[in-house]
Amino acid sequence: MPAAVTPQRHEVPGVVAFAKLLDNLLARSMEVKSTPTIEPALQKADFGDLQDQLARVLAIPGVAEENGAGIAIQNKAQQFAIIETAVRDMFSNLIATTPIESPDFVKVWNLFDLLTVLSDDEKCDPALLFWLVEELLDSQTIAGCRKIFDFLESRRERITVNHFKQKQLVILRSCNELLRRLSRAEDTAFCGRVFIFMFQSFPLGDKSSVNLRGEYHTENVTVFDDLSTKAEETPEQMDVDSQTGAKEKETKSQPKAVSFDAKKSVQNDQPLEPDALYPLFWSLQETFSQPKRLFDPAHLNEFKRGLEATMISFRAIQSEQGQRPPKAVDEAQRGFKRKRADVEESDLANSYNPKYLTSRDLFELEMSDISFRRHILVQALIIMDFLLSLSPKTKEKLAGNAQNKSVIYLGQVLTEEDTKWATEMKKTIVDKYLKHGVDGPYFSRMVETVLARDKNWIRWKSENCPSIELPAVSPEIFDEAKKAAQRITTKKRLRATPMGSLPLGFLDDGDDERAMKKLKAPERYSLPELESFKGKIANDDFEIDMSNTPQEKAPFIESKASKSWRALRIAGKSRLASFDKIDDPEKIDAIFEEPVDVDESETAEEVVKSEDVPEDKRPIILSGPPGAGKATLFQLLASRRPGAFKHVPRHTTRKAQEGEAEGKDFYFVEKQAFNMLRDGDALLEFTTIDDVDYGTSRKALEALVEGSKVPVTYMDSEAVQQTRDLGYSARTILILPPSKEVLEERLQKAEKGDLIADALAKASPYWEEDSKLKDGFDLVLTNEELDATYKTLEDHIYGKAEEAELSNGKPENEAAVDEADTVMDDAPVEVSQENHGSQEAKEAEETEKTAEAQETEEAEETVEEAKADEANEAS
Repeated sequence: MPAAVTPQRHEVPGVVAFAKLLDNLLARSMEVKSTPTIEPALQKADFGDLQDQLARVLAIPGVAEENGAGIAIQNKAQQFAIIETAVRDMFSNLIATTPIESPDFVKVWNLFDLLTVLSDDEKCDPALLFWLVEELLDSQTIAGCRKIFDFLESRRERITVNHFKQKQLVILRSCNELLRRLSRAEDTAFCGRVFIFMFQSFPLGDKSSVNLRGEYHTENVTVFDDLSTKAEETPEQMDVDSQTGAKEKETKSQPKAVSFDAKKSVQNDQPLEPDALYPLFWSLQETFSQPKRLFDPAHLNEFKRGLEATMISFRAIQSEQGQRPPKAVDEAQRGFKRKRADVEESDLANSYNPKYLTSRDLFELEMSDISFRRHILVQALIIMDFLLSLSPKTKEKLAGNAQNKSVIYLGQVLTEEDTKWATEMKKTIVDKYLKHGVDGPYFSRMVETVLARDKNWIRWKSENCPSIELPAVSPEIFDEAKKAAQRITTKKRLRATPMGSLPLGFLDDGDDERAMKKLKAPERYSLPELESFKGKIANDDFEIDMSNTPQEKAPFIESKASKSWRALRIAGKSRLASFDKIDDPEKIDAIFEEPVDVDESETAEEVVKSEDVPEDKRPIILSGPPGAGKATLFQLLASRRPGAFKHVPRHTTRKAQEGEAEGKDFYFVEKQAFNMLRDGDALLEFTTIDDVDYGTSRKALEALVEGSKVPVTYMDSEAVQQTRDLGYSARTILILPPSKEVLEERLQKAEKGDLIADALAKASPYWEEDSKLKDGFDLVLTNEELDATYKTLEDHIYGKAEEAELSNGKPENEAAVDEADTVMDDAPVEVSQENHGSQEAKEAEETEKTAEAQETEEAEETVEEAKADEANEAS
């Protein structure tokens, strides 16, 4: 290629010499970089011995004589001027003769890489590269500018790392000039690239685009139609029919996509008509572009009225459109399989528009567009933040710092009423309007994040932009930190026996057998005795009572909780039934009590014979009217089958009366504990009598079954029905007196005359012909003769009734023969009759002994059963 600079044009020998060197260096770069692309970048080594070449060229005799210098050029400014002149001539020739799409344009990229090397070595002006880039951007189309920016983005870190202060103004000016040429609607992506380049080039705390004086873009004026002028310019209608047609047309065209029907809202919150809302809505833009107008109370009230009317209209539109706007519905119907072209068209449709279309004919359609409404909502949020920055609370935060008076408006303070209005309006915009639509929550979160970060920048600007860079660490502090780190990480030599350490004598080899015995000691693996925790828990209680402050009580409370938990774990294996006696988790004394029988006179558990325990160990529920003899039959059963059966009393919330014992007559619990049992489904049945609760514990029955005993409990008809409804597996037996007369006689003998009438009233339904109270029981007994009734009960419990039925199924002759054989084999007839007589006498004696007990027990039983029946009827 011909030389870019000729001696005829420049008579300065230094410029001519450097121009020749520049030609040689570019020719060498073409050999090193054979591809006509921006990448890879040329390095200093690719240009050979650049320092020597520059020294020879810039130290020629002509230059030395002209400047009066020796071997090297002493005047640095003259050296910069020589290089700049030669480079500009070369650059002008290249961009004038070579289009940017040509492969030969790679020489420009190589020239820029060469200037980067010279700039880093301080051989030329640091800003020379960006001066040429600025000229190149001015000479190219938008497409060419994109290619230039490809070069700048690929070399950003290299060209901005050194001498940035000399370059930053040129970078800022060239980027701003390029942004003015770009259309934010059509070149949105390119604008973003330019902004990102500036953000990455300039440090975070740079003041180049802070707008310290707080100026607003007042040139952006929003012009909209004057509806009053339009109404005057409309020609008068000449025909009644045409007027009617116009009205019909107006009526049909009015709804379009938005309806402002006042019937859908309260009178105070009804949306305005479109013509009334139109001027209020577009007048908000004047306040958005110049917030200082709000300092005037009249303008502030006008702004509040317009914004509130706009929000009411937005709410009416949202209620008509539903949760999903029409656009989102259309996109959902189109499906997910869309082509790339459709996606690009959608992106263009959602791109940024710098100016609003304010025609009255488009107003209703714009209001129905969720993207348009979101633009207005974001503008409103920015103004709300501006108003809240004038609140007294915000002013107090900035009072102690250096202030930028241009942006804090010292003389303006928002009133308490206006502050409350701005706060509520901001919350309403975010909660009710900004989150509307399919992607509403995501959009709202993004806007809130951006505005929250913007508050930090506003505060930084209000404080006169203090430096956000920490000063460099001094060498003294660095050396001190380095030595401290070395001291901490250095391994220290341990002493043979460090202070406070445990002796290691147990590691010495000793008697292996003795050591093994210690390891096998039972106290190492066996559970501690339950009684060992009783004294320890008592000591903790004493310490808790003696402590004065919560801090002193805390360790003892924690210690007691640990011991209580371990004691409960151990007691759960042998004394599970005692858990029902624990009403307060802080008091577990019940588990330390030795379990006793119902009869307190007995000191030890009776030995239960295997033949006394029935095969069917399900709980037995005895039911019947008061005075039927349920308690008497159980007394006989318990005395003749010792240890096999145990009565389970009910739980109650009343206090123990005179003569009543815990676990024998009732389990006495607190109201709260009873409610916990009831709510936890731990009760088979429950009822309330005179504000006193009664119920039967499921766990108490199950605990006896696990202990190979058969639990027996008394229930009335209502309680039995509750048990059936729960599906609980138990044997139910109904015991009835022979007649009302017999029942009345028994009650009179028990001297319970005041309860006779009530007891007879409760028992009478059992003798009615259509009574269903007998249905569902496994056995129904009429207690006419005690021995016969007991015999039937015992046979049913032990399954002998079924065996009797099987024996009755034999032929009469066979049964008679078997009976005769039995008598003959066992003893003579006389002996057997004598034995039979003595047996009858013995049973009669037992019957006489229990007769009085029956009357007493039945009388006592009558009182509680009568009360229980009354409560069941009341419930």
